[in-house]
Parts: sequence; structure tokens; C-alpha cells
Amino acid sequence: MKNATNAPTFRLSRAGLIALGLLQLPMGVLGAEAPSGLAAGPLPAAAVDAIPATLDAGAKQKLMATGSTSSFFQAQPQVDLCTSPLAAADITRTLAASHPNIGVQTLVAAAMPARLGARPDRDLVLYNLLHQFHTMEGIQYYSATHGQMRVFFTASYVVKGPGDRAMVADPHFAAIEPSHDFYLVQDDSTFGRNLYAASVKKLERGAIELTMSNVEKVRYGMVPVLGPGALRITLVVQPSADGRYLYFYGNVGIKALRLPGLETTVRNSFYNRTIAFYNWFSRLAAQA
Repeated sequence: MKNATNAPTFRLSRAGLIALGLLQLPMGVLGAEAPSGLAAGPLPAAAVDAIPATLDAGAKQKLMATGSTSSFFQAQPQVDLCTSPLAAADITRTLAASHPNIGVQTLVAAAMPARLGARPDRDLVLYNLLHQFHTMEGIQYYSATHGQMRVFFTASYVVKGPGDRAMVADPHFAAIEPSHDFYLVQDDSTFGRNLYAASVKKLERGAIELTMSNVEKVRYGMVPVLGPGALRITLVVQPSADGRYLYFYGNVGIKALRLPGLETTVRNSFYNRTIAFYNWFSRLAAQA
């Protein structure tokens, strides 16, 4: 998805230009980065009607046509595309506390890989896949600025904690745990190395929720552009009730400067960030 070419002409202060750089975060295009992943495509009406989310007519039409839908919000957080009521409640509560002014939510539904769907431990496999943070290293995003795919994270790994950032192995579980917390270091090709607080929760109907937020200031070069906790990312993966589909939901909220006239740029940037995560996870699921 590219930026509109007919955006109005205006001037930005230095702070505005820095914020614009932040809003054009590295992202991916659906299916472009992960040809071996799960390709989203048109869905039957019955499959769309079975999705456990509050879908309006427009969202249903997009899902039937492409297998994905998204919406952009600026003030009031939106969670109507979320397939898990418990995750939706978590997101609403978290974003209400952090007061983001820009965000996007995206839902993708793709056919469940036959091999994964046939496994008796399918849900545990999905749970462990969501913990393979080291595999985010080298994933790509579509850069609207450069008009091409670029590396998103040059490094991604779990650490012991804020006071000890020694790398540790990705966690692997013999059984699904109700919830746990940990820390990640991710080296963004644009915004450098940052520490994130992350948590994973087991939810209803096989849903698994991963949340991430920045612990410290995020900088663009030497200039701070995000305060601690200003970026909130939530990913939810969930099998459909009949096991035929895999739902992937992403919600990103950020507390940033308002930039009138850049709504399309902002929406595209956040959409692409979410899709980069979908491409990452769908590739893992396809290979499981």
C-alpha cells in the first residue's frame, strides 16, 4: 500500500519532520515479504460470518474480497476487528491508560496449513511460534519512502531484563501457560536498538495475545521521538472454531504529534508495520 500522491502541500517544523519520520515506521506488504507464508485471499461469506469479531458491512466485504481488513483511529481506540473479547478488553484498557492519538488495527484470515491443523498439539505449536523472537531478525517491510522492501529488524532477541541485557534463548514451553512477562531487544533499521516489555497471555477459544511496548525513549538519531510506553503493539493469533482458518489480529497505538494532512501516510505506515508481523508469523506457521 503506497502513500497517496495528491496529499496537500504544507510546511513542517523540525519536530514535525522528526515525527513524520517516526510515523513512517518500517513495514511490510501483505504476502510480499513471505512467499512461503500463508497467503491471504478471498473468503467465503460463511467463513466471514463465522469470524468472532464485530464486523460491519464494509469489513465483511473486504474480507470476502481479500481476506484482510483494517481501520485507522486517531482519538478513540478501535478493537472491533479483534477476534478475542478478552484481548479487545486488554487493548482498550491499555490504550486508555497510554492515551495514543494515532493507531491502526488489522485483521487477516488465512487458510490453516493442513499439516499444522492436523497436529493434536496445534495450539501449543502456535503458542511457541509466537515466542520465536530471534526469527524476526532480517524480516522485511515495504518502505513507502524508498518504494521498496527493506530490512525491518537487524537484531531481535530476548534478554534477562532491563538491568542485564545479555541475550537468552527464546522461551519454549511444554504446555501453554496462563501468562508471563519478559523483555526484548530489537534493533530497528531506522530507530536503532530499543528495549521492549512484552507479555504473552492465553485467552479464550485458543487465542494467544502478545503485547509489546517500549521501555525507554525511542530516538531518531540523537533526537528522542517517543517517550517510554508511547508505542503499544498487540498481536492476537487464533484458530477458527472449525480449525479451517487462522486469524491474525494486530493493533498498534502510538502517542505522537498530530500532523494534519498526513492521515493516509500514517495509516499506511501502521498498516505496513502490522503486516510485517503477519508475514513473519505466517511464514513460521506455514513451516510448522
